[in-house]
Amino acid sequence: MELLEEDLTCPICCSLFDDPRVLPCSHNFCKKCLEGILEGTVRNSLWRASPFKCPTCRKETSATGVNSLQVNYSLKGIVEKYNKIKISPKMPVCKGHLGQPLNIFCLTDMQLICGICATRGDHTKHVFCSIEDAYAQERDAFESLFQSFETWRRGDALSRLDTLETSKRKSLQLLTRDSDKVKEFFEKLQHTLDQKKNEILSDFETMKLAVMQAYDPEINKLNTILQEQRMAFNIAEAFKDVSEPIIFLQQMQEFREKIKVIKETPLPPSNLPTSPLMKNFDTSQWEDIKLVDVDKLSLPQDTGTFISKIPWSFYQLFVVVLLFSLLVFFGPTIFLEGSLFDELTIWKDHLSNFSSYLTKSADFVEQSMFYWEQVCFYKT
Repeated sequence: MELLEEDLTCPICCSLFDDPRVLPCSHNFCKKCLEGILEGTVRNSLWRASPFKCPTCRKETSATGVNSLQVNYSLKGIVEKYNKIKISPKMPVCKGHLGQPLNIFCLTDMQLICGICATRGDHTKHVFCSIEDAYAQERDAFESLFQSFETWRRGDALSRLDTLETSKRKSLQLLTRDSDKVKEFFEKLQHTLDQKKNEILSDFETMKLAVMQAYDPEINKLNTILQEQRMAFNIAEAFKDVSEPIIFLQQMQEFREKIKVIKETPLPPSNLPTSPLMKNFDTSQWEDIKLVDVDKLSLPQDTGTFISKIPWSFYQLFVVVLLFSLLVFFGPTIFLEGSLFDELTIWKDHLSNFSSYLTKSADFVEQSMFYWEQVCFYKT
């Protein structure tokens, strides 16, 4: 088939004959190729018509026009049949010039081209070489390119993926640990504090979601990049042992373009900033929190402090409970010992001192003490 292709190739454009015309010397050329030569002959002959010379044997022929030359129908039919069988599966054809084999290698653009591409296409004035020379050159280039790509692939992307996965796992472990501490802390409280527990746990879930939203897109990007790298690696593995020059050069072009796209794709950062809430949250401070201060607990804000949200009604309730407890536990003793007014005076002083750090509580304490005195007088 290769020998047949040589017989069916125009010596001018190095492509299969297109509308072949035969000269009196029996040499065949494409109609368009002869028109180009004839046009140059007429343009260079300013004063008189010059005879047309055959590009192969240089035999002169009268320049009466290409249309006057006889069409080589036999050769044209052979070329058409040759195009129908598409030469061979191993010989790819040009996409821009249907039926023309890719039998030339362009060193300027580093790709396979056909004869029409080289003479009348986008590759005119480029540097060309034979398939064999290009194969030897690209074979050496493949080894170096493949080794550098493999080193870059394993040393950068995989390392960053491992770093992100580890950082994500540790962050989620820390959040889970703190979440467990919060659960253990609130399980010891009464049912009235469940609302606060659920509020904080909800905040933790929000933080976990924030971690997932921060890491997952970057991890997905890296997984996509690694998938592209695996595809490029599989392409290289599939054709690195190919000995057919045409197939190897064609796939080498695809492999080089694939690597170029991969290397130009930016990689996400390996370290993501930690949320200020995660940095400032410290459950060790909870050890000194008393039950009366439980409502102060909250996730730290940007300043790293806890939010105090104890309402005034809480203090009122606390004072009432304290007065009731004193009345229940110490009331009988006071009545038996007959020192009611002395004890009242002492407890009133203590309660007044206690009320000094309760904002806006003085009037409430006085009213509570008056109520207690009335109860004690009634019992005596």
